[in-house]
Amino acid sequence: MKKQLNEQYIVKENTAEAPGVRTLKLSREDDTIPSYVPGQYITVYFPELGTPEGKAYSISSAPWEDTLHITVRAMGAFSNRLCAMNPGDRITASEPLGYFYSESTDSTLVMIAAGTGIMPFRSMIVDAVKNNPSRRIKLFYSSRTFHDIVFEKLLDGLWVTHDHFDLQYFITRQDTLPSPIIHSRMNADYILKGVSGCPKPEFLLCGSIPFIRDIWRDLRSKGVPEDSLYTEAFFSH
Repeated sequence: MKKQLNEQYIVKENTAEAPGVRTLKLSREDDTIPSYVPGQYITVYFPELGTPEGKAYSISSAPWEDTLHITVRAMGAFSNRLCAMNPGDRITASEPLGYFYSESTDSTLVMIAAGTGIMPFRSMIVDAVKNNPSRRIKLFYSSRTFHDIVFEKLLDGLWVTHDHFDLQYFITRQDTLPSPIIHSRMNADYILKGVSGCPKPEFLLCGSIPFIRDIWRDLRSKGVPEDSLYTEAFFSH
């Protein structure tokens, strides 16, 4: 078994993304970052908090950006500590890990996210629009309210400027919303209608375990083959 290597990272910036959500921009001591593939994560270690196995956080930056980003919602002792970190603070974390990505370069990427499940998709989208701009990407993103949407300005900007990137928001706990936001829980019918006619769709699902379970079952019941579904579920941190 490959030995997991740990890195010492320095916090370069800590910026707000949405209520209770912060992006930490990290680098090594020499201002470099490790190589990684969009969709991977790092495991952060604070053993003094009683979790020696650490907690995994998706990388939200693209590999060509100057710093490695993790975007964190403050919802527990571990994530609250991360969200409170200042520039110059140090973090011990693993090398990039994981296999939540497509190995194809020409399939349609159908990204299905809820809440902080958007984090790995920012990495994938930002990288693709620069390095593979003709690739079709469909993002379906569910959030409680419009103000809870993470990376909203970035996503809206890419939606306007890149013809092959499409975006659909779903809001579940806010009644008054501008068009074309859908006030509903996401389901397979919405998703499959949105990707009708797209070549070779691959479905990547990221969010809470109940969200992933329900959408996965719904897509399978509508005939989506299991080998076209990729999942990444998260726990509260």
